[in-house]
Amino acid sequence: MGSSAGWELSKSGEEVLLIEQQDEKYTFGSSLGEARISRSLGEQGDIFSFLQQQSVAQTAALIDYLNETENAQHHSMDDIYRTSPMTYIRYTSQQNDVDRLLAEQADPYKFAPDSSTAKALFGMQIPDSLMIIREYKKYTGTLNPNVLISKLHKAMNYAGSDIWYNEKVISLTRKNALYEIQIENTKTGQVRTILSKKVVVAAGPYNGQVIKSIAPYFNELITPKRLFLSFLKINPSVYNSLSYEQQQRLQESYPVGDFSAEIYYSMIENYDTNGHPVLKVGGHFLRTEIDDLDSVWAKTLTQDEIEWSKINTIRYLNMLDLPVDIDDLEFVQGYSCVYSLTDSEVSYVTHIVDENNEIDKNIVLVGGMSGIGAKGSLAYGLIASVLLFNKDDPSIMYQKTKAALGVERLEDDIDALDN
Repeated sequence: MGSSAGWELSKSGEEVLLIEQQDEKYTFGSSLGEARISRSLGEQGDIFSFLQQQSVAQTAALIDYLNETENAQHHSMDDIYRTSPMTYIRYTSQQNDVDRLLAEQADPYKFAPDSSTAKALFGMQIPDSLMIIREYKKYTGTLNPNVLISKLHKAMNYAGSDIWYNEKVISLTRKNALYEIQIENTKTGQVRTILSKKVVVAAGPYNGQVIKSIAPYFNELITPKRLFLSFLKINPSVYNSLSYEQQQRLQESYPVGDFSAEIYYSMIENYDTNGHPVLKVGGHFLRTEIDDLDSVWAKTLTQDEIEWSKINTIRYLNMLDLPVDIDDLEFVQGYSCVYSLTDSEVSYVTHIVDENNEIDKNIVLVGGMSGIGAKGSLAYGLIASVLLFNKDDPSIMYQKTKAALGVERLEDDIDALDN
C-alpha cells in the first residue's frame, strides 16, 4: 500500500520519499511469495469489486508509463497477473447470499446450483449441499506482489522520487506545521530525523506503533493477528500419472475460495522445475494472537495446521474428481503471516482525527486490510493520494468507497471506543 501511494503521488508530480522497512525483496506481509488472489465478483455496489477493478486499471497505467519511459515493451500486465477462473464454493444454506451475488451480475461467470450441473459444467463431484460459482474475467486469478512492488519502485525512481530501504520509522510526531519522522536503519542502527509537510502511513501491522504519538486509538482499531500458510504439492509420480485432461482440470480450478466458517482458500503459487503446481493454502478466519510482531514471521507451523491444510486440500481435489489421496500431498514449506484486522473487516484509507478532535488533512493512514488488500492495492494508493491533495472523483462508486473507508467512519469508530 505504501508503494502504491508513493507511485500515485509521484506520477502527480509530488516530491516523494518512500521509507521502506524491508529491503528490495518483499518478505513481511499478509502473504508470502508469488501469488495473491485477484477476484472481482461481488454484489451490485460492492466496494471490494470496485477496488479490484480500479487497481487493474491503475496497474495498466503503470505498465504504460514504464513502457513509454523506457521506449520499449519490456513490461506487461501478464508479468503481474496470472488470469485463471476463480472458483467459489458456496452452501445451500447461503442461498440468499448467492442470489444477491448473482443478481444483475456484470462479471462473466458460470453457476452450478446442484451436483448434476457441477458435473456437467466443471467435471466436479459435489454433494447436493454445495453450489459452485466460477468467475471468468481478465486479470481474475492471481497477482504477484513481488513483481508489482518492483515495478512500482522502478516507476517511482523514473518519476524522480526516492526510496530508502531497511529504514524503520521509530517515531512520528507533529511539530507545528510539519511532521517529524525519526527513522532507524535496520542494518546499521543509524538513527536520523527528517521533516515532511504531508505523510501517508501505510505500515501494515506496524501502523499502530508508527502513529501512536498522534493517533493512539489505531492501536485499538487495528489489531494484528497471525495466520498460517501451507505450501503443498502432489507427489510427483502421482501427479505424472494424471491424464492431461485431469491436470488441466486441476489448473483451471484454482484459485478457490470455500466459504465455510473458516474460509479455506488456495491458489497455485508457482510451478516447480518439473512443471508441477505448488499450492498455497490458508484459512481466512484461522487467526491467533501475536506475542512479538517482529518475530512472528519466523514462527513454524504446527502439525495441526499442516494437517488442516492437507485435509481441506484433498477435499477439494476429490471434488475435482482427481485420484489423489491425502498421503499423496507433500508439505513444501510453511509461513506465518499477519493480517491487520478491523472489527468490521473493512480497511481504512483516511485522514486522522487529532488530539483536538479535528481532522488533520495533511496525513492519511492506509491500513486494516484484513487480508484482502492485494487485489485492490493500487486503488487504495490512489484514494490516499487523492485525499492528501484534496482532489475528488464524483463517481457514485468512488464516493461510496471513500465513505466506507474514510474519516466519517473513523470518527464513528472512535466514538464507539469511547462508549
